[in-house]
This record gives sequence, C-alpha cells and structure tokens, in this order.
Amino acid sequence: MKKRSLWVLPVAVALTLTGCSSNSGTEGAAGSSEAPQEQESTAVPALTAEQAAAVAKTLGGDEPNVQVLDSAALSASVESAKGLIDQMEIEPAQCAEYVAQQGTQDLDGVNMAAAIVVGEAGESSSYSVAGYEDAAKLEAINKMADAKDLQGCEDFSMKVAGQEVSASAKILDAESDADKTIATHTAMTMNGAEVPGGSYQIQGVVGDNVVAVSHTQTTEQSEDEAVKTLVDELNKAVAEVKVAAK
Repeated sequence: MKKRSLWVLPVAVALTLTGCSSNSGTEGAAGSSEAPQEQESTAVPALTAEQAAAVAKTLGGDEPNVQVLDSAALSASVESAKGLIDQMEIEPAQCAEYVAQQGTQDLDGVNMAAAIVVGEAGESSSYSVAGYEDAAKLEAINKMADAKDLQGCEDFSMKVAGQEVSASAKILDAESDADKTIATHTAMTMNGAEVPGGSYQIQGVVGDNVVAVSHTQTTEQSEDEAVKTLVDELNKAVAEVKVAAK
C-alpha cells in the first residue's frame, strides 16, 4: 500500500469513535438522557466556511506537508470516503454503521474545514473546525459529549485492501477551555503487529462550533503526555475560534 493508505487506516479507526457522536441523536440518545448536562454556551456563533478554513490553516501550521481542506473540498470528498468505507469489513456491525455515517455525513448546515499533517515516518495529525448552523446536528454532538459513551465500540476490527486492523478504544480523562470536552485513545494492531502509540483524539464544543484534534503516532508516548498535548492544542483551537467568530 502507498504511504497515504497506511495512515488512512488509523484515521478511519478514529472516525469510528467520532462516528458514535454522529449517531447520538438516535439510539445513543436514550442512554444519555439522564447524563448530567453541562451549561451550553451559544456566545460563540457558528463560523462561516471562510472563517473555519482560516482557523484550520492556522492550526495546521506552515509546514510544506500540511493539506488544508475547506468545506467545498470536504463535501466533494464524501464519495471517495464512501468508496473507501464500503471496502472495509468492520465488526461489530454497529461500528461499521457509525463509520459509514461519519465518513459520508451530510455537511449541509455545517461549515467545516480540516488541516492534515502527515510525517515522514507515517505519523499524522489532523485539526478540524466546524461551525454548526444546523442546530439538530450540533445537539447530537452535545449529547455525545455529555454521555461520554463509546456505545459498544470499545473493541472492533477492520479489514481493507489486504490490511487487517483490530483496535481497543477508551475514553480519557481530559478538561479544556471548550464548553464540553471528550477525548479518546485507540490502541491498534495491524496485521497482527502492535502499532506503537495508537491514535489519540480530543473534541470540544465552543458555542455553535466543534473543534477536534487527532494524532496517530508511530512511537510510544505516555497517556498523560498525550492528553496534555491534546488539551494544549485544543485550547489553542478554542482561542482561535473565539477570535475568528468576533
């Protein structure tokens, strides 16, 4: 497989986790209805597509290997993502559904941009910024953040293009400057070999916006160090969103 394909797989693993959020408005909502609700803030209005792209570009930095995708590019990539996901064999079945929903989600009413950084050793980082003009879609994200529930996707497996990935996910203890925060770590094995480091992700709600940072690593790092890095980068993203929204 090409190097790009090697890092697409761990990114797809991370999508499984965020996919749980995209489905929270349905079967996941019943389990989370009694969860403690944090005070929601609407003081930060939804970013425009141009503002989201500017924030993503800032978060990605100025390195030559940074790729910034704006709302138009992300919408255009949905069919390609659907093709990749359709090739995957994912177990258990509900996790396959979550990946499909997240990877091919309708971006109507969402002004989203992402910056992707791929390192020479195969490690990758992504920074996504989304302004939610669609209140129902934002509500689903808020419910997920309140519930902090992986909904049966703690352990799952994927097969695609001759590669076999098994993974174990968990919710991490993390707090940030965002209104609501949820962080996860996914440990992975690929073709029977453990992937050092795994994939870390943090997501935060900022008024009518959602920002996410993910790192797929190829070297070991302590969980505490990884969480600190995620929180620091999310706090930077939160500050950038608040400035851009003014």
